[in-house]
Order: sequence, then structure tokens, then C-alpha cells
Amino acid sequence: MKNTKYFALGLSLLFSVCIQSQSVFAQEKAIELEDEKAIVDQLLTMKGFSLEDLEYKGNEKGSMVYENDAMRVTVDNLDLDSSGKQDVSITYSLKSSKALWDKMNNSQSSQVSSDYTITKQVEVIDTKDPVIEAQDRYVITQGDEFDLENEIKVSDDRDKEVEVDLEGDIDTSAPGTYTVQIKATDAGNNESIKNVEVEVQKKIDPNFHQKIADAALAQIGVNQDCTMLVTNSLRAVGIDFHGAPEAYLSLGTLTNDPVPGDICVYQGHVAIYIGNGQAVHGGWNGYTTTVFSVQCSNPLIGYVHVDPNL
Repeated sequence: MKNTKYFALGLSLLFSVCIQSQSVFAQEKAIELEDEKAIVDQLLTMKGFSLEDLEYKGNEKGSMVYENDAMRVTVDNLDLDSSGKQDVSITYSLKSSKALWDKMNNSQSSQVSSDYTITKQVEVIDTKDPVIEAQDRYVITQGDEFDLENEIKVSDDRDKEVEVDLEGDIDTSAPGTYTVQIKATDAGNNESIKNVEVEVQKKIDPNFHQKIADAALAQIGVNQDCTMLVTNSLRAVGIDFHGAPEAYLSLGTLTNDPVPGDICVYQGHVAIYIGNGQAVHGGWNGYTTTVFSVQCSNPLIGYVHVDPNL
């Protein structure tokens, strides 16, 4: 959104020049300002005299100064950083009556006052949106205390207090990704919106992998095939998965440094590693579950380190 400042000038008379019993008047007009240098660019054009070539000369002792070859214009008491009605003074200082006359394409001469000041009420309207500072994404652990309001900073160029509303819920007890909309509104009803994501990651049990190994050892002597051994072991940590031996490759990353609880995946076979080169195997000797070396008759594909976030 383009940030623009507006003020309404209720000009009834800029200044009057008597020419053959006729007066030159300004028309009321709404002025749109992008910055203070644009003020005179948007000032109304008098009949027969254009202000378009006025050049901004800078700020002199609090006055905005503009000049061309015919006149000097100073604007006082205009604060573009403050909303509301202001009494603004605009002073027109003619450098020479002849220069003005030449501008008006009139060969006659006239006595024109060298200075003319008008004071008019200007209403400065805030159209600049407040600024929301927050990360696009937050990552927290399941069960952590998290208050998004404490992570948000809102600022405004005019208002010290800005209304902030949050739309969307975050359940820190349940893993998942939550979207929250932040809406900031200032006193001028200017509004900013920002969407943020909060990812709640599953809390990792430090004994996660050991629990898989312990669950496998608890099944020694049970009649079952190798896949049911691994499936039952994984259920001890809340993972519900069953498939062909090589399907268990999808449950984590391959590692060359296995720890108890990793899955040994073979061609046509699967087991649970328990350390010291040993594994719990299902489906042996009449489908019995037993402990045996990781080196068995089936070629080993690799060790899978199970992902706790499954």
C-alpha cells in the first residue's frame, strides 16, 4: 500500500490582484501529499498563474520554502507527522511585480503587494499503516510455554498505542502447524495484517530408541514373523506401522553407527538392533522370536535410525 498523507485546504482567497476591476481567486481543493517537498506541487493553480515551476529550497527555521523566478513561498505551522486540524500560514513574497505580470502574459503594469500571507485550517489525515514485526515462522516443542503476543512488536509513525488482534489458536500440547493472523489498527483506522506459522514439534523422549529395543526384548519366545516383531516394538513409542521388510526403510535415516532400537533391514527380513552386534529376530525356528547376531543369512541393506517425530 502506498503511504500517502492528505490534507484538505479550505482556501477562500490566496491573494487578490486587481486587473481591470477583476480579481484572481483560488478554488477549494483537496491536496494529496507524498512528502513535504510535494506540498506546493499540489497547491492549486490560480487562474492565469501557474505554481508548477516552484522549486523546493529546503527547510529554513521550521518553514518549508519554495521559489521560482517570480515569487518565494513559505509554509509555516504544518506538521505532517501529526494528525488533525492545524492552522497553517502560507506567505507569498513576490520578487517583482513585473515578473508576476510576465507570468500572467499581461503587458500592463500593476501595483502588487510584495508579501501576502493567508492562514487556513488544514486537516492532516493519517493514511500510513502501522508496522508489524514478527517472525514468519516459529518452532517450539510440544508442551513448551509460548505466548505469541510476547513475540510481536507493533509501531506506528503517529500513534503510541495500536490495537492488536490475533486470529487463530495454538495448541502447544498437540504437534502440528498452526497459522495465526496478526492484525494491527491505529487511531486512523489504518490496518496491517501479517500471517505467521507456529510449528509444535513432538517432544522427544530421551529414551525413545531404548524403549524400542526393550519392547523387542520383551517379545523373546513369541511366535510371530519378523515384521510383527518390529511393528510391536514400534508401538511402544507410539508408532503404528506395518509393512514388508524393506518398507521399514521409510521410518528414518540410514546410519553406519547403529544404537539399540534401530531397525535392521535385510533383503526379505527385518529385526531390531539391541547393541554389541546383536539383534532381536522374529520368525526363526518355527516363527519364534529370538536374539541372534545381526549377521544372518539375509543380506543386510542397512540400519534405520527411527525418526522420533513420526
